[in-house]
Amino acid sequence: MKNLIYFLILGAFAVSCSDDDNDSNPVADACALLGLTENTATVQNSPCAIAVSPAGYIAVSEFNGGYGTSAKIRIYTSYDNFKSGTVKQELTAIAPEAMAFDKDNNLYISETEQVAGIKVYDHIGDGAYAYKKVIQDNFNNPRGLAFDGQNRLYLADDGTGRIIRFNDPFNSDVHTTIGNWDVGIKGLAINGNIMYVTNYNTNSVGRNILKADGTLDTIDAAVNITKATDVSVNGNTVVITSYENNSVTVFSNCNFSDASKNTYTGKVLGTAFVAPNVLLTANLDIDQVKTFNLK
Repeated sequence: MKNLIYFLILGAFAVSCSDDDNDSNPVADACALLGLTENTATVQNSPCAIAVSPAGYIAVSEFNGGYGTSAKIRIYTSYDNFKSGTVKQELTAIAPEAMAFDKDNNLYISETEQVAGIKVYDHIGDGAYAYKKVIQDNFNNPRGLAFDGQNRLYLADDGTGRIIRFNDPFNSDVHTTIGNWDVGIKGLAINGNIMYVTNYNTNSVGRNILKADGTLDTIDAAVNITKATDVSVNGNTVVITSYENNSVTVFSNCNFSDASKNTYTGKVLGTAFVAPNVLLTANLDIDQVKTFNLK
């Protein structure tokens, strides 16, 4: 299998977290560069992708390491259930290296290898899911997934360097290429009119302006991250991982530059925010998903 890459996906957060996992004091400066403080860790077999739904469901996928290998995706209906290990349902997908929920809590999974498609699961209620379809159309290592505020889905097609938009992915497979990057794009994250794109091959992460019609404007800033993998964002906090470089780097969107960052050690693939100041990280090498507070 090619180098394992992971991405992450921006979600809407409606999770109620216990006091010991949250900083009850709001950040005084919304533009502050925050730091990570490890809080708890839960055992997860080979965690790879993490996604959080608008209803607060948490999905964690496994990486089994083999081309065309089926892997599990565990669904938890709340952060408390996630911490206690109470699984609502187990789904399956081939090489599930990225996931995203839409506004209706339907789940989309990048089946990166062999299938080269997006597997869609229908949310049928109360955190339960039923298979709906797989979207395929000459994708090459489809990876990062992210939804914008209008419920449009964006895909980072690693092998072609394309950013692809689906206006109504639950009901239609029709899609449009909105940008062409160098091969090696892995992670996508969207916050308002900003899209972040990681590129593993060029060791960079670009900040792009996303227009109201779902097209891309300019790359207005970029940072250098060796073997950039996943990106997640909440408010002005941007978190970028490099699994191969054993690093997790935190930036502020207000000063998105190499001169202003906090870097931590960790072999992390996917990340996701479960609350504005609470981050989950998929630590594949030690079979754990860790929880960090941002302060």
